[in-house]
Amino acid sequence: MATYTIKAVKYCEQSVPGAQMFYMARWDEWLEADFFFFILRRDDGKVMLIDTGIRDVEEIQPLVIAGVGERGRFRMDMATQNIPLLLRREGIDPAEVEYVFITHLHYDHCSNVRLFPNAKFVLSRTGWHRTLDPPHPNLVPDVLFPRDVLAYLVSEARDRLILVDDEAPEIIPGIGAFYIGGHTMCSQAITVQTRQGRAVFPGDTIFYYENLEKNHPVGLAVDIIQCYQALERVRAMADIFVPPHDPLLLKRYPDGVIIGDH
Repeated sequence: MATYTIKAVKYCEQSVPGAQMFYMARWDEWLEADFFFFILRRDDGKVMLIDTGIRDVEEIQPLVIAGVGERGRFRMDMATQNIPLLLRREGIDPAEVEYVFITHLHYDHCSNVRLFPNAKFVLSRTGWHRTLDPPHPNLVPDVLFPRDVLAYLVSEARDRLILVDDEAPEIIPGIGAFYIGGHTMCSQAITVQTRQGRAVFPGDTIFYYENLEKNHPVGLAVDIIQCYQALERVRAMADIFVPPHDPLLLKRYPDGVIIGDH
């Protein structure tokens, strides 16, 4: 079976209201969130990504400030933390990225799809259709769900768009996905086989290690029941759990290498 190494690359920080990260709790607290994309390297040298990072922080910043105020603005220096630069530092040519696995269609997870002209983009089929035809338009507001990205995936990148089933244990050797919902209608979890077992990337349906450890779902969600179900499933199946916004990730793995070569 193919196995992968995993590296987390941080590109942004934010202060967030506690109740955003923990459902109906931590009302008087502000917590810290880090933002990552994840590099997967297969044992044959192929490179894949999980999520794409932010394209231009100023595009999303007004929406962020309107939601949580100045204290919650994204802290990202576009001169030193832009995604193309961070990829070059990792020795990655975007044109050589083979697959991009998108956990969900929020701006900070998908806005850079155009960087990868040859990549196949893997999304949840259920999530894709619910995003394009939502039960209420306020569930997919513009900018947060970037319209140009959706249009690109429908048109120019259509031949490279892979929509996977709710249960897709093997999309390519060693990598699978399953529909997780909870945070958004389009959320899917990615599973990656490593030499240390199965790594699970739940996207924003589980923000922190503490969400999983204390069985406390995120507050920023469209379906809390799905969040509880996700906690139960991920806890049962993950040998390695990879939270998408937890500063503890880089404390546990200071160089960002979650699974290395040795």
